[in-house]
Amino acid sequence: MALREFIPREHGAWAMWTVPMLSAAVMNRFSYSFFILFLSFGLLYLVHRPIVTIARGRADRSKDIVWALGISFLALILASILVLVYRRLWLVAFGAAELGFFFFTVRNFVDREQRSMANELTVVVSLTLSAPAAYYTITGHIGTEAVVLYWLNLLFFGSSVFYVKSRIELLKAKGVRKGSARGSLVASILYHVLLVASLLVTGMLGFFSLWVLVGFVPMLVQVVAGTISKETRLNFKRLGIGLVAQSLIFLAALTIFLKR
Repeated sequence: MALREFIPREHGAWAMWTVPMLSAAVMNRFSYSFFILFLSFGLLYLVHRPIVTIARGRADRSKDIVWALGISFLALILASILVLVYRRLWLVAFGAAELGFFFFTVRNFVDREQRSMANELTVVVSLTLSAPAAYYTITGHIGTEAVVLYWLNLLFFGSSVFYVKSRIELLKAKGVRKGSARGSLVASILYHVLLVASLLVTGMLGFFSLWVLVGFVPMLVQVVAGTISKETRLNFKRLGIGLVAQSLIFLAALTIFLKR
């Protein structure tokens, strides 16, 4: 496997871990420890694809193993620096959680269930953990702000799972909203109603400024438009690029309205 083949092509998935991690930095500060974590997390993200290839028993397995072990070793060295030099001991717990999520998703890829709702939500839960991990790495503690940051990122990126799933099911049903297409649509609507309600409640309770909701507006507009539309064509590349653009707006809103 060539090095370029390690790089995942899903634009949205890149945003799911980089934006949460960057949001922790803009809330506090950029530091050497943050950049070490960023590199470590990024390397582990890159190794997912070759691990799946190895597990599926594809050709050039020995080369894949060498590349995967080399990248994993480098990531482990960087993580060890954070734990041993910077004394960020709780990163061990974060790492254990990520490892569990990692192998769960690998199994789903091997079983051809990577598009299942359970796998997609697991990916979101796993990648957005980069927010509290980065917050802890920078500050040395995990407080309410870290939890709020994780909550906001989880809600934001969880939206794409329900929205895309509803669009895929509508595509399969050729625009007819019945059966699984109807069920996915209802699940998407329910998720986003609860998303807005929870944001309003937690915002009014003072956990963050309600102005943070500005970052959710483009995503919610897309969801509403997609819910009303009966268009059956679906461009995954455009969806991914759209998620990246929405993520940048979301990050900008956090930077402006959530930063201490």
